[in-house]
Amino acid sequence: MEFFTTEKVSPSTTGITDITGVHSFLVEGEREAALIDTGTGSGDLKAFVGSLTKLPVSVILTHGHCDHAGGDAGFDKVYLNKKDWKLVKNHATMEQKKDYVSFCLGGLPEEMTEADFSPMRTKEYLPLEDGQEFDLGGIVLRAVAVPGHTQGMTCVLNVTERTILFGDGCNPSVFLWADEASTVEEYKEVLLELKKHEGEYDKVYLSHGPKLIGKEILNGVIQVCEDILNGKSDEVPFEFMDFEGLLMAKKPDGAGERADGGLGNIIYNAQRVLKQK
Repeated sequence: MEFFTTEKVSPSTTGITDITGVHSFLVEGEREAALIDTGTGSGDLKAFVGSLTKLPVSVILTHGHCDHAGGDAGFDKVYLNKKDWKLVKNHATMEQKKDYVSFCLGGLPEEMTEADFSPMRTKEYLPLEDGQEFDLGGIVLRAVAVPGHTQGMTCVLNVTERTILFGDGCNPSVFLWADEASTVEEYKEVLLELKKHEGEYDKVYLSHGPKLIGKEILNGVIQVCEDILNGKSDEVPFEFMDFEGLLMAKKPDGAGERADGGLGNIIYNAQRVLKQK
């Protein structure tokens, strides 16, 4: 069974997509490589990465959800913001990983067994701080904290190539409802801070859907935050796995894009809009 596909997205970076469509990114410098996220844990990601590079590989996790940290067990050095250390232990379990893959594929393939999943990580995580840099040799990466989707959510800026991985931090369908998520009001404030980095990158990469998206996605999601806060949300009921009471801020068309032609959307809980007092 083929678990991964690849696409060269920049001179230093290879996009790796797992069977659910989640993207990880392998960035290679002259001395070292960094793997940003590890997908759902389906397939032997460490062996696959080893077939792509002979450089020593460290892992940078954008956040602690199972579809991004699921395959981290095979790697020695794994960096994750401390605010998501508890989350990853509760979320990147074997059960969660299997449930997510089953949901995405409409059921687990018959030939796929538990042995095809990475086990839970037992080694400790290394702290990932806002502004922390990774010099890979000719390529420098910098962590940019963007709490919202989770409190430890981190975007990764490729300083050298002027690209940034927004991942789940800001995308066409931001999930902002779980206990680990910020309120819409808090999230808007964080996005305004992220906007201060706009002059440092030219391209934006995502973890789901298309790998590349226009820089205008940031302004689009900020506007959606403002619309929710100002009572201008379409409040479209949204279903995802077993979660209930979710709302999509902007009405989609038949192709899943925004019906009004805008870019960016937020899935949220009406009880988590304003800052908690």
